[in-house]
Amino acid sequence: MNYRKIVIIGENNLCRSFMAEVILRGLIKRKQVSDIEVISRGLVVLFSEPVSPMAVQTLRRHGYEIDEFRSSQLTEEDLESSDLALTMTEEQAEQVRTGFQAQTTCMSVGTFIDIDEEVPEVTDDTEEAFDKCFHSIESLMEAAADRIIGELLP
Repeated sequence: MNYRKIVIIGENNLCRSFMAEVILRGLIKRKQVSDIEVISRGLVVLFSEPVSPMAVQTLRRHGYEIDEFRSSQLTEEDLESSDLALTMTEEQAEQVRTGFQAQTTCMSVGTFIDIDEEVPEVTDDTEEAFDKCFHSIESLMEAAADRIIGELLP
């Protein structure tokens, strides 16, 4: 499959999906692949707002570049213009598959990389909790990046 635009979907696009977007974009850039676009969206975004400051601090502390970012609601257009939609959980993937009409390939990150694991939620507003979530997301995104880039090669 030729994945040129990937949308990462979370609950409200304030933490996990935002972190996954930044990490996946950074990993793809480090592997010197320039023609893959990565965006993130939320299933329930009532109004656009800044992402979690702790998520931003965690990403910066681990060397990831962050532009000004605000949460965004997932739309049919986002899905229609994407080659792949990755969710944080299988339940979210099912919500996308049943709640939207776009025919985009949609699955959880764990399913995409063939493991039985979901992206964990941040349970406490502490540096340790965000670091734990970051390391889990980074590991999952490394495997996703390897598959995405591997499928681009002839």
